[in-house]
Amino acid sequence: MAELHLPDTQIDEKIDRLLELVAASELSPELRRKLNGALGASLQPVKPLPSVRVLMVQFGSVFLLFAAVLIATMGIAGFRTLQAWQALGIVAILAVGVSLLSLALAWQVCPGSLQKIPPVLSWASYGIGFLTGAALLFPWRQSAGFFSQGWPCLLIGSAVAIPGGVLFWLLTRRGVPLSTVTFGGTLGAIAGLMGITVLQFRCIHQDAAHVIVWHGGVLLASVVAGVLIACVLERTVRSTPQ
Repeated sequence: MAELHLPDTQIDEKIDRLLELVAASELSPELRRKLNGALGASLQPVKPLPSVRVLMVQFGSVFLLFAAVLIATMGIAGFRTLQAWQALGIVAILAVGVSLLSLALAWQVCPGSLQKIPPVLSWASYGIGFLTGAALLFPWRQSAGFFSQGWPCLLIGSAVAIPGGVLFWLLTRRGVPLSTVTFGGTLGAIAGLMGITVLQFRCIHQDAAHVIVWHGGVLLASVVAGVLIACVLERTVRSTPQ
C-alpha cells in the first residue's frame, strides 16, 4: 500500500495558514521559526485507507473465509436437511446480509463517506428480513424440546460471534468512525451474522420458530453487546484525565 507524502510547498502553505489563524502578525520572527520547525517535524507519512468499495470487498471476503473454516470444522448436518429451494433462499438471505453489513461497516470507517443507509436502519432492516425469510422458508412445527434444543444454538452462535467481532475490529481499527456506539453496533451485527451463518449450516432443527428465536437471537444479542461495549469504552475514554 502506497504511503501518502505531502510536498514541502504544501506543508509550508498549511503552516502559514495555521500561523495566520493565531495572529501571525504578532509573532516574532524567532518564535515563528520555532513554530514552523516544530510543526514540520511533527508531520508523519500516513497510509491512506482503501476506497469504500475495496473495503466492502475485503470485509466480505474475510467473512466468507472465516465462515467457511468454521462451517468445515463444525459440519453441515443442518444444511443437508433442507430442500433445494430452502437452501437457495437462506443462502441468498445470508449473502444479502454480508453485503449490506460489509458496506455499512466500510462507510463508517472511511471519513467523509456518504452513508446512504443509516447504520441502525441497516441492522434493523436485515434483522426483519432474516426473520421474515425464516418464517416463509421453514415449516412451523411444535416441538417439545424447544428450549432444550434452542439454548445450545444461542450459546454456539454467540461463541462464534465473539471472535468474529474481534476479527472485524482488528480489520477496522485504522478507520475513523464518527459514532463509537453505531460502530460497535455494526461490529456486533456482522459478528452476529457470522454466528447465524454457521448455525444455518450446522443446526438440524430447521423449523421457523427455532430459527427465528434462537438463531435470530444471536444477531440481537450481538448487536446489543456491541452497543453496550461501545458505550462503556466511550464513557471510559471521556472520564480518563487527559
